[in-house]
Amino acid sequence: MENTSLPFICKPKKAKMLGLVIVFAWIIFWNVIYQILHAKGLTHLGGLEIVNWSFFLSVTVFFMQEELPYKTRFLTTLLGGAVGLLMAAGVAKGTALLMGAGVGHVAAVSLLLIVAIAALILLQPVLPYLFNNVGFCYFIVSLISSKETVVNLPSNLLSLALGCVILNLGCSLLLGAYKKKMTKKAA
Repeated sequence: MENTSLPFICKPKKAKMLGLVIVFAWIIFWNVIYQILHAKGLTHLGGLEIVNWSFFLSVTVFFMQEELPYKTRFLTTLLGGAVGLLMAAGVAKGTALLMGAGVGHVAAVSLLLIVAIAALILLQPVLPYLFNNVGFCYFIVSLISSKETVVNLPSNLLSLALGCVILNLGCSLLLGAYKKKMTKKAA
């Protein structure tokens, strides 16, 4: 019988650990750059601000999808995150509209959450790039402060896109070069 339990402690392969160190160093590098730019007031692009959480969350959800190839991860993160942000803004705006029409707060929020979560779950098999766990993650985090989500939606979408390009694409290229070097070294 196959052992399907997770071991408490694992000894990772050296190559895997070095790959994770590359990811960690890339994140720290861009975090320092972001903090310097933010301290100097340079995180604004054309009236929009690069939002820290939306920018850096992209790399977390990108690397949590280990079973997917990088190209699929990139699209899933970018499109799913955008859907999650848009759905959260829709729930916030829709709640205000329903409440303005006389629907109670709990009923308005519950109704819209049911619709949004149903879409994320039931549309995933049909449109996996749009409705996925990344979208769910961005949706939930955005709802922590739904008023700010609506106001900062363009900034959050820009930050997600920049995070995907700078963090995820950049790190993918670094890991690709690392794997190529390791393959060449093994041959």
